[in-house]
Amino acid sequence: MNKRNSVFFLSASLLFMGCSFVNNKGKEVDGTDQDSLVFVSGSYSYQDEEGIKVFTFSQSDAGFAYKSGLKGVPNPSFLSELTSNNIIYSVAEGGGDDSFLYSLKYNPDSMNLTVIDRDRTQGSSPCFVMADEGKGMAFTANYSGGNLSIFNIDSNGNIALQKKIDFSGCGTHPTRQEASHIHSVYFSPDSVHLWANDLGTDRIRVIDVADYLHNDDIVLPDGSGPRHLCFHSSGKYAYVITELSGDVVVLKINDGNKAEIIQTVKADTVGGEGSADIHLSPDERFLYASCRIKSDGIAVFRVSAETGNIERVGYCLTGKHPRNFAITPNGKYILVACRDENAIEIYEVNRETGMPMDTGKRIHTKAPVCVRWIK
Repeated sequence: MNKRNSVFFLSASLLFMGCSFVNNKGKEVDGTDQDSLVFVSGSYSYQDEEGIKVFTFSQSDAGFAYKSGLKGVPNPSFLSELTSNNIIYSVAEGGGDDSFLYSLKYNPDSMNLTVIDRDRTQGSSPCFVMADEGKGMAFTANYSGGNLSIFNIDSNGNIALQKKIDFSGCGTHPTRQEASHIHSVYFSPDSVHLWANDLGTDRIRVIDVADYLHNDDIVLPDGSGPRHLCFHSSGKYAYVITELSGDVVVLKINDGNKAEIIQTVKADTVGGEGSADIHLSPDERFLYASCRIKSDGIAVFRVSAETGNIERVGYCLTGKHPRNFAITPNGKYILVACRDENAIEIYEVNRETGMPMDTGKRIHTKAPVCVRWIK
């Protein structure tokens, strides 16, 4: 198969890398030595297609197997974590009245998924979902609607829209920032606030969890377009990937709703205006950010444990349109959802350098845009 090389700025070998996955607070969680994993993939697909699929994956040798597929959810472009009751939440990224949040039941014995319930988001183009079963709440970020939807959920997977929060404003980009575009939502490290990335206005909207009122904004550079973020486990730092400017913006968190920019480093150096996903490795020594449109790939950064600052160390070319990626809990592999390759590509990690190397292994599936570990 066609192997892609990594562009490596350190000095040694071009081999493998360091890895992670994210909990509902945006924090990277500890790895595991369990060999056999299960993940679900989301995609852009029609309602009569298997838009959500279940696979097994081996952390020791990158072996994988298709287990099941679910029809009936159109454009399931983002999936939540699995709850303790074996429930997954999926957006249906449609326009207008075709925008939904679905709840799905996962059977760990058969590895099948079934639809439990759905409700309209009342916000167009939901592209991100976060669920917290402890709070009995789920949240969707609605890109075209420019709003955040808040749902009541129960242990059986029933869904009921509680409220939505609309945002206004615009940015400086001539075609992408004509209005608010909410792209993702996370709990702050102290769980007191929600942070919602607003790509359209260059702001992180801060919402009080006690009453779900929008009470503050974290302002980012004009034309940057914040898309996704992840938090350091210390709760002191946040790393934001900006879609339009292609930067990683490092924030020092002074309070749950207060943060200051301490560093800005380029992930996308060719002006693709399509940076997408971001994750820390489990040991938090490295940070990864995917870039699309031009020179598709993943930028790699070394993280300072003392200051939270980052240093760009390399760039790994991938297939076309790496919208989302997930790193195995043991930190050995990274799975990249390359939408326009119709494949999930598998990369192995060099633990010393943080650089990925293409294994040549591909999971062929239509228009994958989300990878989520569920076991």
